[in-house]
Amino acid sequence: MSCWPKVRLEECTEIVSGATPSTSESTYWDGDICWATPKDLSELDGAYISDTPRKITRSGLQSCAATVLPPDSVLFSSRAPIGHVAINTVPMATNQGFKSFVPNRERVHAKFLYHWLRRNRPYLESLGNGATFKEVSKAVVARIEIPLPTLAEQRRIAEILDKADALRAKRRAALAQLDTLTQSIFLDMFGDPATNPKGWPMKQLGDVATEVYRYPTYYDIAYEDDGVPEIRGELLNADGSMVTDRARLRFISAQTSARFPKTVLATGDLVMSVRGTIGKIGLVPPELEGGQITANLIRIGLDQTLLDPLFVWNVTQTQVFRQQIINACSSTTILTIKAPDLKRLPVPVPPISLQHNFARRVTAVAAMKAVQCASVAEVGELLATLQHRAFRGEL
Repeated sequence: MSCWPKVRLEECTEIVSGATPSTSESTYWDGDICWATPKDLSELDGAYISDTPRKITRSGLQSCAATVLPPDSVLFSSRAPIGHVAINTVPMATNQGFKSFVPNRERVHAKFLYHWLRRNRPYLESLGNGATFKEVSKAVVARIEIPLPTLAEQRRIAEILDKADALRAKRRAALAQLDTLTQSIFLDMFGDPATNPKGWPMKQLGDVATEVYRYPTYYDIAYEDDGVPEIRGELLNADGSMVTDRARLRFISAQTSARFPKTVLATGDLVMSVRGTIGKIGLVPPELEGGQITANLIRIGLDQTLLDPLFVWNVTQTQVFRQQIINACSSTTILTIKAPDLKRLPVPVPPISLQHNFARRVTAVAAMKAVQCASVAEVGELLATLQHRAFRGEL
């Protein structure tokens, strides 16, 4: 444990609350004073905030209790949610969702405080009170104690954590580029399905599917400790994968599954959510071969002599196909798409050899993404370890 003295935030910073000018007074808005909200901080990629979507005028500032923070202040969201942190590089006001800190430069380094707040977010969240939403009051914030080594030591610690943070940002950026690579490969090989510039034959989904069938509603299912895995909508991931972890699966008996043969899953089938949350689509992996789906899902079995499942899944992620799904929904209280309407949706059918080539390339990208995801996780663990050691005086 560190032997650094603990100091209250009110002793080493000026604590500044924010405010919002009247939104009905147009003269208070569209000025030249940056005005931050917690949402602005949630969208940051890094420690610094240099601009805001909304700005207020001088009269707007004077009309409320907002204060312009000098550059190198530490913005801290104290409600909705608690714990977003950033350092402003330009003068900036905030709304009432902040308790921000203007550091006493002779006592605390802004970046050291930034990293301490990030590291201790769970603790800071636990300090919130309120019935409608949790908020940390200015009085509570003022009493928070932080360990305070010398300024030189603070800067050294901040530099170490900055380097780890920068490394994680680079790994995330590389992962984001891989996320867009698959789409780029698809467009290069097949063109945009909205315009079909390469003139591929277009067929209705029902004509190239072996089955498009929704699981019937049932009320008499008994779950087992083992058996046929039952797939629910929450097991469909955004990247097309499906949860296979037995701890998250439920199981029904083979006899129960046999009552619904049209929804028994095969490898390469697509499973789509068709009620409430529309259009989540998963590709059935070999581990779930023979599984069943619940109500609110549709099984789409493909004629794999005509269509490669990976190709079709990527077609379903295009903007034009997503819009066609929405257009086909019935306008009831809860959005629903029916199997006959889904069957009528058009899909391009390029040569199967080209589709297989695409699938091989996409599989290679997925392997690179898996490596990059593991790297991001490792760097995240490294940063957490460094943070833990830093504020215990062990770096």
